[in-house]
Amino acid sequence: MTQFKRDPLHNDANASADAGRDAAYQQSISFLYDRINYEGAAATSSKYPFRLGRMAELVERIGLGHYLFDRTQSIRSCPPKPLIHIAGTKGKGSTAAIAASILTAAGYRTGLYTSPHLNELEERFRIDSVPCPKSTFVELVDEIRPVVASMDKQEGLQPTFFELTTALGMLYFDKRACQAIVLEVGLGGRLDSTNVFASSVAVITSIGLDHQNVLGDTLEEIAAEKAGIIKGGIPVVSAVLRPAAAEVIAQKAAVDRSTLYQLGRDFDVEATMENDWGSEVVFKFKAGFQRQPNRIDLRARLALEGAHQPGNAAAAIAAIDRVDSPPLMVSEEAIRRGLADVTSAARIERFDLPRSITGIVDAAHNEDSIAALVAASKSRFASQPLTIVFGASRDKKAEVMLGLLSPIADALVLTRYQGNPRYRDPHELFALLPQTIRIKTIVIDEPTAACDKALSLTVDGGVLVVCGSFFLAAETRPWMLAKMGAGTPKQSVFDD
Repeated sequence: MTQFKRDPLHNDANASADAGRDAAYQQSISFLYDRINYEGAAATSSKYPFRLGRMAELVERIGLGHYLFDRTQSIRSCPPKPLIHIAGTKGKGSTAAIAASILTAAGYRTGLYTSPHLNELEERFRIDSVPCPKSTFVELVDEIRPVVASMDKQEGLQPTFFELTTALGMLYFDKRACQAIVLEVGLGGRLDSTNVFASSVAVITSIGLDHQNVLGDTLEEIAAEKAGIIKGGIPVVSAVLRPAAAEVIAQKAAVDRSTLYQLGRDFDVEATMENDWGSEVVFKFKAGFQRQPNRIDLRARLALEGAHQPGNAAAAIAAIDRVDSPPLMVSEEAIRRGLADVTSAARIERFDLPRSITGIVDAAHNEDSIAALVAASKSRFASQPLTIVFGASRDKKAEVMLGLLSPIADALVLTRYQGNPRYRDPHELFALLPQTIRIKTIVIDEPTAACDKALSLTVDGGVLVVCGSFFLAAETRPWMLAKMGAGTPKQSVFDD
């Protein structure tokens, strides 16, 4: 239960008011979680359960119809304010955070919608990096209750949890007069709830094998779902490098008469790892791409760790540059400040633990994101012993992820998250390991106990990594913060 800070002179009347606010907040949370929630389902359906028509109806009824993409028109639909829409198997969350950080640095009041959340649902909708206040969240839920009650009476119009949280985010941004909006796709793209909104630019960060039971079994099928966020005439920024997937995106852009800007062709980036954390990056803009004719290269420091992050940053910068309805006026200095200040919780997030141990929490949960984590660990911690805590969802290819992680682990602790039934039994994970790896592996069901054991196994100056699931990251990140004591992580989004 949420705890409110109390004044030393807090009287009974104030205590009663606090209890009332807490009860109202819990009722609002329950209202959402009582809906159909595919994020919390024990197994995702092989049939895509979402319907854009229902989402569009919800958006219309709460008074945000002017944000909707008009699918009946053959001409381009422009949103009422700049809106950047981002999809991808890996990197979409970081790219969204980077774009929002740059826009905030440029002076735009910027709304950022991401999912899922780590600890508090209000983290999904932030303005200038600050999550929606709980009191405002309650007000927003109260506003949409009558609309939901009305829709519930009609066959096929019962809004889902994700549809409602998406609508709440957009309602919050509209009420707070955000000047720019960044939307991260939840799952796929074509049928994702965020895809009802008109956008200024579509961004696709990467294509890999994930959520195959929903999106398809091949890179081409998954690419087609991600490319579904491309809408007639709006520019497309792609950081997809796998040829088969890139070709699908190029074909969709051509069919929709959308100009495609491709990483490695129209814009590029070079990066050098910084001594402490992050990278020094140089962004390359090819002739004819940049809005500012004299801008060829841009040098900056990127706060996020990992060899994959410069490409995400390049896509974010390119997307901002391509917004033209109206154009976003963003200086090079604002780009530099945004890159230096950006945070992305649970994306190779670093914590300074006791005994000079480096803690890492990463929400990596598929082959591509685990491969990126392994590459970052090899380059950043090449000479330091690693202890890895791993847990996965049952719909993920845990054997592939463990195959990537096991060679770099000096000790491996298998666990599971507690707050969602989708977890895979860690004893099943243990059975996937070869005998040579089992001798350095233990199983502990409870995640914080697993972290305690892993910390005891980590030598002074070593590295403790937690990865495998967004849900596991959410449940172990508070443990990392507690172990740090009064310190602060290198990257933090949600902590006051």
